Amino acid sequence: MVDMRYHVFSLVAVFLALGIGMLLGTTLVERGLVAEQKAQIRSLQAEFKDIKASNSSLHGQLDAFTRYADESRPFMVTNMLPGKNYAVLTQGSPDEGTLGKINEGLVMAGAAVPVTITISNSAAFNEPNVVANLASLFQMQANTQDLKKRVFTEVVNQLQTASNTGILTTLQQLGVIHVRGTLAAPVDGAILLGPVELTALDKTDAPLVDAFVATAFPVIGVTGGDTEDSVLLLYRKHGIATVDHVNTSPGQVALDMSLGGKPGNYGSGKAATRMLPPP
Repeated sequence: MVDMRYHVFSLVAVFLALGIGMLLGTTLVERGLVAEQKAQIRSLQAEFKDIKASNSSLHGQLDAFTRYADESRPFMVTNMLPGKNYAVLTQGSPDEGTLGKINEGLVMAGAAVPVTITISNSAAFNEPNVVANLASLFQMQANTQDLKKRVFTEVVNQLQTASNTGILTTLQQLGVIHVRGTLAAPVDGAILLGPVELTALDKTDAPLVDAFVATAFPVIGVTGGDTEDSVLLLYRKHGIATVDHVNTSPGQVALDMSLGGKPGNYGSGKAATRMLPPP
């Protein structure tokens, strides 16, 4: 009996020792982890403070450069395009802010935008009654893509000649374009604010660009700040000048300079080769 009690007490003592050891060890480990975590937190706080200070400095520099661009723009473009008139072509739901910036830049250069033409997307051209009416109007087969190309050709022709602007009214009544303003006389060129149809660039934007290229009528493809590079890359591939971020002062200056006789591919996107034309 004595031996059994001895063994029991021995086992209890061993387990107590193990428990106390585990408790002390866990406490020491936890203290070490807590100390390490506190050190990491202090390091992250210091790093965050540095990043915040750097961001504040960069924002200050960006604001300064933005103000410089805005304030220097009049010295660069005033009266660059005196008496010139341009048409703007855009898509079904245009960015009114970007349209306003385009108009603002052209007016500052002495030009005007007498007419803005909105091109409808493919859904409008696929309506059976629209297809039938367009086929009758142009005396063509009822092929949607061919009819769309003919509409684009007619729009470009009227911008270039203003010989039968009533056709634009007819096309508007059919729902394939919408005309804002008045085309009383031929314009000096066009600005294409893309994309007309991002999901069908090859079926809408490309034929429209080709219609301009076929007649050598000057057109510049432009986009605002959030448009995909693929749009201007396609425009450039089809042989027209391009300007990205046209809703900014550098974009407006590049657009005015392009229209003033220095066309190219300008901006900061993938389609651009320079910010501005070379001196």
